[in-house]
Amino acid sequence: MKLPTDIEDRYLNEVLANRSLEDLPDEEWKLIEDFENYAISNYGRIKSLERIVINSTGGVWRMKDTIKKLRVYKYFNKQLNKDFYTVRGSLCSEGKDYGKSIPRLVYYHFVEKFDMEDRSFLISFKDNNQFHVHADNLEKLSVSELHYKTMKLKRGKKRDFDRPVSQYTVEGDFVASYDNMDAAADSVGISRTNILDVIEKEHLTAGQFRWFLKGDGPSEKDLIPAAKKKPDKILNTSVWNRLGRPDIDMNNPPACMNLSLADLPDEVWKPIPGIEDRFHISSKGRIKRLNTWTHAKCKRFISEHIMALYLNFYSDEIYYFFVDLNYKGKRVQVRINKYLYYCFIGEFDLKNRTNVVINESKPLWNIDLAHLSLRHISSHLNKKKTE
Repeated sequence: MKLPTDIEDRYLNEVLANRSLEDLPDEEWKLIEDFENYAISNYGRIKSLERIVINSTGGVWRMKDTIKKLRVYKYFNKQLNKDFYTVRGSLCSEGKDYGKSIPRLVYYHFVEKFDMEDRSFLISFKDNNQFHVHADNLEKLSVSELHYKTMKLKRGKKRDFDRPVSQYTVEGDFVASYDNMDAAADSVGISRTNILDVIEKEHLTAGQFRWFLKGDGPSEKDLIPAAKKKPDKILNTSVWNRLGRPDIDMNNPPACMNLSLADLPDEVWKPIPGIEDRFHISSKGRIKRLNTWTHAKCKRFISEHIMALYLNFYSDEIYYFFVDLNYKGKRVQVRINKYLYYCFIGEFDLKNRTNVVINESKPLWNIDLAHLSLRHISSHLNKKKTE
């Protein structure tokens, strides 16, 4: 959101919203490290510096000094039952935009240099005003120090970290038990607050693990978190548009455009070889992603859903369906005709590129297993009705 105009804060309205190039009293400027075209002041204002710019057509123009607009992001803290704000600015380098925390930039350049990527501590405000980002008002606190400060101000609620807890993998396998959350946090190398957030169902994982109070092991329901309810989307409009908007039943579209989790008539599902623990293919040519946890550092649960197919055209009338899947950090492209034949008609060497599957269904998008055939590439070089 832009700088809010409905908040009665003097620093916000008189300093952060001030885009005049005239310096404020005792305002100092320093170049922002790694962003040579920008400077930041001890007040927290960002200046885009004068420079020569060459556009994509080769034209040359001069950018003058300007004070950049800052943005305020609001988030709601459930523990404190209160809205909080953070002031950020956008910097550009080599064509990419980077969002930066203004308090961290000011502290780094005017108070003390530190590892900007280290999130084990936060920049806090001596007067507790989140908009007052002047260098003299900033202090660096660890998470525990900030928690103590919050409790001292009687803004937070006391949280019980002394209860014994158990650690599980996201698949539900038991790992270890601990006498309290401090011991668990020290063992895994994370904050005890993160563990309690999982136990209180504020987050799903902490340190790539699930956490439960000792004796309250995960149930089947816990292992498949409730998905956020989204409006059911049935039609793959992208494919429908690219096919020229054929006359179909929008409420019951053909398989290649159907995103409903409900099985179609006579639809059979089989695992896709090599990625069978995450993806299945149906006899109708649809791809389903199963309920799974990601393998990334920050674990994320992905609910079962039908993957949207894509089209690649050889000509106006010859094309094939495919889908790009992410499997353990690697891209896997599944061409629908090829895997339909392999899984439902007959296995062959998927890595042998001289084998091609010909689709002679009419229309081509209404794939029928009876009209798929496996041939050598030399037999259809001129037809190119491939998968």
